[in-house]
Amino acid sequence: MKKIMYLISIALMITLLGCGSGATAKTSSGKTLNLADVIKVYTNAGVTIDASKKPAFSVIGAKDGVLFYMDNAPVKIYEYGSPTELDKAEKDFSKLMKDWPVNGLFVLESSQDKGKDIFKGL
Repeated sequence: MKKIMYLISIALMITLLGCGSGATAKTSSGKTLNLADVIKVYTNAGVTIDASKKPAFSVIGAKDGVLFYMDNAPVKIYEYGSPTELDKAEKDFSKLMKDWPVNGLFVLESSQDKGKDIFKGL
């Protein structure tokens, strides 16, 4: 009986941990988005994105990211797993990230004006 309870407990833990893999974040406008949703907003605006292109997101503590180009200028969007992780990154990389816009758990690294406008409207 103990073995059955043990196996049920493990199965439950695995199920609960698996639920976090499609995490979402609320943006400043109150919308709940994940990185795939953010990419879709850009593609709906006419931007061509290969979602498999990734910046070195783990270097600045992000959990995921996407890299694409608008008018030959790089646009990098980083996704953080929690407000705590984002706060830590902003403190640890304050000089690097000081001018990067933040929207929910997403951070934009780009000098491209249209890219910034789309990001602000998420």
